[in-house]
Amino acid sequence: MEPRAKICTEGEEEARMSPVATVRRVAEVLGAEEKILTVLPLPVGVGYAVSASAGIAAALALGAQKHKVSELLALAHEAEVRERTGLGDVLAISCGIGLVARLSPGAPGIGRAECKQLPPSISLISVAAAREHAGEYVRRYTSMRLHEAAEPIIAKVSESLDFHLFAEEILRFNLENGLIRSVIGEKGEELVLRTPGLITAYGKKGLVLLAVERSRAREAVEHLSPLGYSLFYLRPSSSSVSLEVV
Repeated sequence: MEPRAKICTEGEEEARMSPVATVRRVAEVLGAEEKILTVLPLPVGVGYAVSASAGIAAALALGAQKHKVSELLALAHEAEVRERTGLGDVLAISCGIGLVARLSPGAPGIGRAECKQLPPSISLISVAAAREHAGEYVRRYTSMRLHEAAEPIIAKVSESLDFHLFAEEILRFNLENGLIRSVIGEKGEELVLRTPGLITAYGKKGLVLLAVERSRAREAVEHLSPLGYSLFYLRPSSSSVSLEVV
């Protein structure tokens, strides 16, 4: 998803060490002394994989002159695992575009992920309702044995990465297991299901993500505003991670 997290080095006086744990660990490992300005368009700890994306950005910004990109992605993955902020988000982000399936675990270059562009006719809208540590989320998810229930769906979707198949299966899985309801309540779920142009929706940690018809995105945002939570208009990513020198 975009907009992207950004890390700027040698910033102005307001630049400081990032509040994101993965960024701090990456900087420590690389022995970085630069001032760091962290630009995060999305909140941390809600489910946007901000810790992973910020860790990747920091690794590239601080280490690109001395290290290979593959080494820096592996460092970002290690930072996230050690900080317990996620399990495989760095691998997924390194694939770079649209719908991603993680097929085997590990850092980029060790684990395997496949990705496919999303249809250009969709927009993404998210509802940021609460914060939850990744460890708590994983414990809650596994206690409900949802990882087992999801296995056949993941296998089915991974064969083709067809977005329409994914949209159908993920919405059904979420409704059957109350995952959207667990984030924003029963009335919130009902409101989401009536969203104009809704294609699919799912709940993760403290957020609900909706894919809607692009032509009805503004209408969808207005429809969701009574929920009372922060809403973010997002774009499907169009490329992998990048380093810009300015």
